Amino acid sequence: MSKNNHADCRNFTPIDVAKGICHANNDSIILIDSETCPMFTPIAKCKCCKCFIEADENNIGICDGFKKKDWTYGDLKAVYCEQFTSK
Repeated sequence: MSKNNHADCRNFTPIDVAKGICHANNDSIILIDSETCPMFTPIAKCKCCKCFIEADENNIGICDGFKKKDWTYGDLKAVYCEQFTSK
């Protein structure tokens, strides 16, 4: 798995493709690619799930968690996925 960024944190809300709001640090505006803080709390994403297999160089893989296997993006949020199981 690649290095985490703010888009991988539960405390982060994106504003646009480059920046967002960190709710753990007084709602400050931060760049998505800047170093994460000690308050980093991982959000459930397909790339962090045991059911995410065969990922390619673009982080597109297969979800093996349901009867019908289908492709998915590794960065897809899986907060409400019934099959999500952390690696």
